[in-house]
Amino acid sequence: MHPSCENCELHYEREPGFFLGSIYFNYGLTSLVASAAYPIAVFALKWPRNPVITVIVAFVLLFPLWFFRYARSLWLGFDQFVDPRNDVSTEK
Repeated sequence: MHPSCENCELHYEREPGFFLGSIYFNYGLTSLVASAAYPIAVFALKWPRNPVITVIVAFVLLFPLWFFRYARSLWLGFDQFVDPRNDVSTEK
């Protein structure tokens, strides 16, 4: 990930550990999809439980790895929306 925006030079990381908040987006979406998929698959679609659990466990392990960069982007946008930061660095 680039340390700052190429257009406006806004530094992305406000402080050390800033992107730990992206875990909320990553975990939240993963758990929402997994917890909705199980009852839909087992009760509505009448699929067998063991294969559904296997697929959901695989999803829960692999999806956060793929979604990592998007969760960071969502966290950055959310933080900028809640606490706007207009100062840009003049360093290049």
